Amino acid sequence: MPRQTVKLLLVDEQDRVLLIQAKDPRTGRELWHPVGGGIEAGESLQQAAEREAHEETGLEVLPAGSPVWTRDDTYRFDGRVWEVHEDWLLHSVPHFEPLPAALSDVEARSVLGFRWWSAAELMRTSDTVFPAGLGALFADLLRDGPPEVPVDITSRSLTANDLSL
Repeated sequence: MPRQTVKLLLVDEQDRVLLIQAKDPRTGRELWHPVGGGIEAGESLQQAAEREAHEETGLEVLPAGSPVWTRDDTYRFDGRVWEVHEDWLLHSVPHFEPLPAALSDVEARSVLGFRWWSAAELMRTSDTVFPAGLGALFADLLRDGPPEVPVDITSRSLTANDLSL
């Protein structure tokens, strides 16, 4: 059974998305990924998003998000294989400087920093970004706006496993 997760596209007034820079504690590979994580028992998607945003970035108030994408993935991180189903939410937030409030042990060992990225910067970078193709997906979302029904992006992006994390 895949782990149910929420991924957050925290987008500021300049249409930049906040990503976390992390280092796999086992392999040393570095990557950028969105804020988010597992949905706990009894939590709604929005409640999980609020908790994850606070834990990972210190954000106190998270406006309601718009469901935009779904994705299924299997990847390796910290010596484990993770099978996940992701629900992606788009949140417009005022620009802020992230300061984690409650990282898990694995996150505390792996988080290196944060950066606000434009779609163009994501498409140009040679850094590893999770999921691959996020720049083009984000550019499409900014251009077209949120879809009426979340779009399955599984086939539009390479999986992290394909990147041999």
